[in-house]
Amino acid sequence: MGRKLHTPALAAAATAVLAATLLVGAPPAAAADYPSWDEISAAKSDADAAAEQVRKLEEHLDRLYDEAGDLGNAAVSASSRYEELRSEVEASDARLADLAAQRTAASERAGELRSQVGALAAQTYKTGGMDSTVLFLLDAEEGAAHLDRINALSRVTERTSRLFDEAEAAEKAAASLEEAEQAEREAREKLAASAQSQYEDAQSATEAAEKAVREQEERTAVLAAQLAELRSTTVDEELGRLQAARLEESVRQQAEEARRAAEKAPTRDANTVINPTNPTAPGTPESPAVPPPGPAPAPPAAPSPAPVPTVPAPQPPPSPPPAAPVNDPAGAQAYAASMMGSYGWGSGEFRCLVDLWNRESNWLTSAMNPYSGAYGIPQSLPGDKMAAAGSDWRTNYRTQIHWGLSYIAQRYKAPCGAWAHSELKGWY
Repeated sequence: MGRKLHTPALAAAATAVLAATLLVGAPPAAAADYPSWDEISAAKSDADAAAEQVRKLEEHLDRLYDEAGDLGNAAVSASSRYEELRSEVEASDARLADLAAQRTAASERAGELRSQVGALAAQTYKTGGMDSTVLFLLDAEEGAAHLDRINALSRVTERTSRLFDEAEAAEKAAASLEEAEQAEREAREKLAASAQSQYEDAQSATEAAEKAVREQEERTAVLAAQLAELRSTTVDEELGRLQAARLEESVRQQAEEARRAAEKAPTRDANTVINPTNPTAPGTPESPAVPPPGPAPAPPAAPSPAPVPTVPAPQPPPSPPPAAPVNDPAGAQAYAASMMGSYGWGSGEFRCLVDLWNRESNWLTSAMNPYSGAYGIPQSLPGDKMAAAGSDWRTNYRTQIHWGLSYIAQRYKAPCGAWAHSELKGWY
């Protein structure tokens, strides 16, 4: 089993939920599906009946747990997809701004060149032109003077022609950029519409997951109390037993899923973090010194020959879905460092942990692997395995770290063992 999680807060919360639930009764929608207290009392005096009720109660608990996990995974997938689209919209906004700046610069340059062409044309008109044959009718001194004027006029004409060509090229560039900008704007509108639709899907999925968790917690409190009654134990003992069993099973399943995912995943550099929620994050940052243990922190256009078209400013994408994960790598590392002593691990092990989870997720709570579906700081596969450490596994890096450290302790004894396996196999 390894070390058990210290969860007095969880037990206390369950006790509070139980007290409230017993006062108001079980959720009415599920009343017909679950055993009543009268049935529990009647079964207690018969060993076979009691065993059968225990089996049914545990089946109900497993079903509630699985349903909440499935909805949680769906919420994670929907939110991750929304964040991808949101990033694409923001990238489109950046391209639009760049195209607009280039178009404005090209239009201004065309205007400047046209002004210079006009000035030179006026200069040519003032100085006038002269046929070179006139020189034969003039004396040498006067002819030399006129030759100087013709040479100057020739240079002015050449410059005028060159500036005219440059102005024409600048105008064509501005028109081309305007077309590219319009095309990008239309693409951005489609992206924004997709992002808005995905936002609504993510919001619905998140609300469904949160509702399932609430119902699970309420019903689990009652079912655990009924188990305690049948087994003559306490609610805290039953909750602890259930959590320990789920944690052990999640560790076993995670190891198997990680191995399978590694076999199917495309070849990639071991130092490259697959993390679409933060694609610019470095692959493997330098390992920092061990932070001191402590609580983690809570979560104007110039004139141009043609008017520059005015385009509306793009609307920003919607906000992240409700209950968005708290991404705080520094806070997560500080919290993990504060937990090392409870496992008997020192600073050397912490440096291995930093390297390991830098590679896996850059310590981002919302890190999502697009190939395997692994989620969170320790890259649980799928993410709901971390529910063994807490129902807030989607958003809370503390819960993710609890589960991840328990997984490492049970599978590899210590972070450096997990890091060595990751170096050798590419997964842990």
